[in-house]
Amino acid sequence: MSSYDVVVIGAGLAGLRAARVLEDNDLSVLLLEKSHVVGGRLASRVVDGFVLDEGFQLINPAYPELVATGILESFDLRRFEPMVRFVRGNSSTTIVDPRWSPLEALRTLTSRTFRASDLARTAKLFAHCGLGPVAAILGEDDCPTRVGLARWGISTAMVDECIEPFLRGTLLRDGLNDSWHYTQLLLRSFFRGRPGTHPSGIAALPQALAERLRSTDIHVDEEVHGVTGSSVTTEERTYTCAGVIVATDPSAASILAETTETSWLGQTTWWMSVPNECGGVGLRIDVTERRFSSALDVTSVARERSPSTRRLIAVPANGTYESREHDLAAANYVARLYDVVANDVELVQKTVVAHALPRFDGPLRLAKTSRRGDLVLAGDYLQSPSIQGALVSGRRAANEVLAALGQKK
Repeated sequence: MSSYDVVVIGAGLAGLRAARVLEDNDLSVLLLEKSHVVGGRLASRVVDGFVLDEGFQLINPAYPELVATGILESFDLRRFEPMVRFVRGNSSTTIVDPRWSPLEALRTLTSRTFRASDLARTAKLFAHCGLGPVAAILGEDDCPTRVGLARWGISTAMVDECIEPFLRGTLLRDGLNDSWHYTQLLLRSFFRGRPGTHPSGIAALPQALAERLRSTDIHVDEEVHGVTGSSVTTEERTYTCAGVIVATDPSAASILAETTETSWLGQTTWWMSVPNECGGVGLRIDVTERRFSSALDVTSVARERSPSTRRLIAVPANGTYESREHDLAAANYVARLYDVVANDVELVQKTVVAHALPRFDGPLRLAKTSRRGDLVLAGDYLQSPSIQGALVSGRRAANEVLAALGQKK
């Protein structure tokens, strides 16, 4: 078949979501992917018995659009404990969600590392973001995140020693100059859900979405070379259609749809292994070593992601690092945070991802859709740089095509 109602270019989260919405409205859909697998930037691989992701990526089950896909009902998501250990020198303080461990939360209050007033204001902020309507978040003027935190009366010390170190691994940059609306939506997702991982890695998420497609034709290893509003040309053939969605990353979209190129934020992740008797639960952050964002024992919830005698520790950092010097520093980081002899820390592999997240400077516009002539665009760069943003963008792009064809249910 060389004629379809809609051709979707790119089988990342946005493209997969768009295809599902379109086929639910009884349209014939072709999904084209230049790689050999679906998933886009969400990729995993097995190295020496360890399941590694292409960059440090977790799945938050609280994302509304992820819930709407229905895949979580049978998805083997292993959730991490809602706790973060902040380490400074020889001392550490653990902050936990009091709903999960009231006793541990009480210990934090009595540790005197953070002021009780700061902890109370931070908890109130989380509750405001998590319990209230999204409209309450978006109803106020947007501003840099650091300014928004100051408005809540949270001290500079609390921001610098706790909140920024926690958020920098998600935002992929320092300074907290990101959109306050966007940051509050992140806090909302952390309040409402516990991020986790799958035993097969992050690639299991797009694979699950692809498996739920019933009638969409998926062609992998088929790169698009030319596109109009009614045809898509690849190396193999030309497909005719009534509508086209370009759901590639912004770099590919800039070529296919002649859009403006988007700048990127990079990330490096060191995948380290330690003896099986080492490791531990929860996220760990050394606030004095700002080169690295955190360390997380992936094996603590997904034993399948490492051999039986070793544990897998992920150490992400903002930016791209190639030198051996940083590899050694990452190993020492793990040794310090998990009380391991440095010689017992082994580098499994380092993933350097120059295009980890599209750079987002705000203000946040959640209702944004985009067209380029007869082409409809989709991707997290048009919404918010996240799983939620990619999925929402795909749905909205599909609805825009349906409206144009007069077939939206």
